Amino acid sequence: MSAQIFYNNITLLNRDAHKNLKLQRRSDFAFARKTHLVPLALQEFHQAARDYPILFVGEGDAQTPVALLGLKPETNSFVDEQGGWITGTYVPAFVRRYPFVLADTENDNFSVCFDADYDGWSEEEGEPLFDEEGKNTNYLQEVIQFLQSFTVEMRRTQAFVDRMKELKLMEKKRLDLRHPSGEQFSINDFYGIDEKAFLELDDADILALHKEGFLGAIYAHLISLGSSNSLFDRHIKRQAETQNHPEPEPELH
Repeated sequence: MSAQIFYNNITLLNRDAHKNLKLQRRSDFAFARKTHLVPLALQEFHQAARDYPILFVGEGDAQTPVALLGLKPETNSFVDEQGGWITGTYVPAFVRRYPFVLADTENDNFSVCFDADYDGWSEEEGEPLFDEEGKNTNYLQEVIQFLQSFTVEMRRTQAFVDRMKELKLMEKKRLDLRHPSGEQFSINDFYGIDEKAFLELDDADILALHKEGFLGAIYAHLISLGSSNSLFDRHIKRQAETQNHPEPEPELH
């Protein structure tokens, strides 16, 4: 899936061209309101599993673990009308890194970029990215460290996916959900760990997965599928709120 979700105008950060650039820090996630899934790093599985189904999407060798945020495209059940993320739920790192992103350059190097269309940029107020001497501020250094850690962890995540395929643990799955109200919904076309095949692995493979740090992630993924029921509940409540408070129709002039 595209790594450019949210981003409209990715621009290379330049210490000369952007020497006065400041970022107004906000707890506003309105930019993610129409995103129903985001890539998830392996390190996040345990925290994310409490709130989101962790699914694997993509075909062939391009599968990526994602946190499912909504049951329909352009619907995020975790961003409220004010743009806030639902209190007490985990915010994926992919979301938290916005409006920054690392871009691949030659020789496997990375450059810091940002979404120039984000409305939190200013030259008057906010966290400066560069000091008076043109050096990185502590804030920008923290951003860079976060981006680098996320990039490294996503590579490890791909190694996890490759290992699951090597052990033939990936299978196409379908989740059929039923709400106490009687409504039903199916989540289709995703991959997940074949629990039966996992339980049939020999001791040597289980020990190897443990030493590779992958064993816990498998259990977190399997447990996370139970979060689909609470997601369905959020989906229905959000639908009811929309029906009770429909958007006003534009006036004709």
